Parts: sequence; structure tokens; C-alpha cells
Amino acid sequence: MYSFRKSKKGFTLIELMVVVAIIAVLALLGLRMYSTQQAKAKTALVKANAGTVQVAIQTELVDEPGLLLATIGADLTDLSVLQNPFNGHVNYAADGAWFINLVAASGNEGMVGVTQDTSSFVFTITGYGEGGELIDNYTLTAQR
Repeated sequence: MYSFRKSKKGFTLIELMVVVAIIAVLALLGLRMYSTQQAKAKTALVKANAGTVQVAIQTELVDEPGLLLATIGADLTDLSVLQNPFNGHVNYAADGAWFINLVAASGNEGMVGVTQDTSSFVFTITGYGEGGELIDNYTLTAQR
């Protein structure tokens, strides 16, 4: 004899919708955390580049105490390989220089800024983060 009993195997539509909704919420949270970590990593790379520039200038000041910002690009050509984490370009400025001497602007995103007080030969190195904003509480100096 055949049994006409209904099978109770499987999930209901409501149960499947709840599981899909939970997975969607978890995916959105993970994506948000991932994008935040990407921005932090790019800022950390700009800070590392600024530190590299500081060490290079400090080292060059040992050999040449009268180092000037106007001639620094020719003296420190090895810094031309630093990469901007926001746009992936190797050279920072449009003219091919690896440093900039500008105030914060949207076009400076990911760049390292170098200024010099010519009376004391003190170099100030700053980094520009997302949107060309100056990275807070991160200013380095190099002096003889």
C-alpha cells in the first residue's frame, strides 16, 4: 500500500529568508570594516614614506650640512621610487619630484610634503592623507 503522508523534509521559505538576511548583514559589516582598514593602511604607508624621507634627509645632512630644499631632489634621487598609496604612481608631484612644497589640497592625496626653514636649516616633513588632508599629529623634522 501506498502512504499518502506529506514529507516534512526541507526548510520553509521564512527560514531561508531569515538566513539570507543574516548573511547579508554580516557581509555588509565585513565590507565596511574592510574599507576602513584599507584607508588606515594607505595612511600608514604615507607615514612610512615620510619617515623614509626624514631618514634620507637626516643622512644627507651629515655629509652636506648646508643642504637646501631647492637642490634636495638632485641629492636624494633614490627616493624617487616611493609609491603613492592612493593613486599608485611612483613619482609624487606632476613635475616628477618625489616631494612637494605646498599646503594641503585635494591633489596632494598620499604625498609627502617637505618644507625648510632656511635660517636654521630645519626640514619639516608631513604627509597628506585621504582627500589631501594633512595627517594629524604626524610632523617629522630633520636638522643638522
